[in-house]
Amino acid sequence: MDMIKAELTQRVNAIQSTASVIAQSLKEMIYEAEFKPGQQLVQETIARMFQVSRIPVRDALQLLTQMGIVVNVPRKGVIVRPLSRKLLRELFELRKILEGAAARMAAQRMSPERLQELSGLLKEQIECLKSGDVKRHEKLDDAFHRTLYEAVGNRTLIDLIFVNWERIKQARCASTVVADRGKKWISQSIQRHKRVVDALRRKKEDLICRVIVENIESSHREITSSLEALGWIEPETGNSTMRDEAARWGGKLK
Repeated sequence: MDMIKAELTQRVNAIQSTASVIAQSLKEMIYEAEFKPGQQLVQETIARMFQVSRIPVRDALQLLTQMGIVVNVPRKGVIVRPLSRKLLRELFELRKILEGAAARMAAQRMSPERLQELSGLLKEQIECLKSGDVKRHEKLDDAFHRTLYEAVGNRTLIDLIFVNWERIKQARCASTVVADRGKKWISQSIQRHKRVVDALRRKKEDLICRVIVENIESSHREITSSLEALGWIEPETGNSTMRDEAARWGGKLK
């Protein structure tokens, strides 16, 4: 009996591990716009793609649903989360609230060593602009913000910020898939980060808060504009909710 239990546990763990790998791969494909907003994700097709059964694929899609990257629509199945102006506005409004507060704390608690680290990351971003390496810049951009907000020392606030970033990341990455838009984003990001580093050196709470909020508003406009040009953002419809947005693709959310 113990051997049977051990074997079953091993099989379950293997399925869970495979599901996690598939979920991570699908997430990256969605972020790179290989799967577009609103596109259906068919279990059979994905199973063939990864050469696995449907079980780990089903579990992988459940993981992505929990993360808010895909939604389940009756009579249509699982689709990549549609992007809407209302959803983006709400996410960026939350960014301003959370990151504005974190910026004030960072101005108070920023050490010379961490400020030097931010300056080093900024220099690496400038190198990415020269090479046009959007993928590397995405990692450096994340590292810059993580380094900035980890100076706060408030893990709960940091976790909330990072969860919100994850929800925005689909839109941000999708907006940079065209080469010229990617380089433009790198340039704009560098200018924003220069302002942040300068404000931190001056150690003025109001200034760093204002700079962060203005940067977030600018990023919101740029991402929305890029998605409009690509035709990947849905129009805002009154007081529609996330449930309404998904329903327009085939029915109510489960």
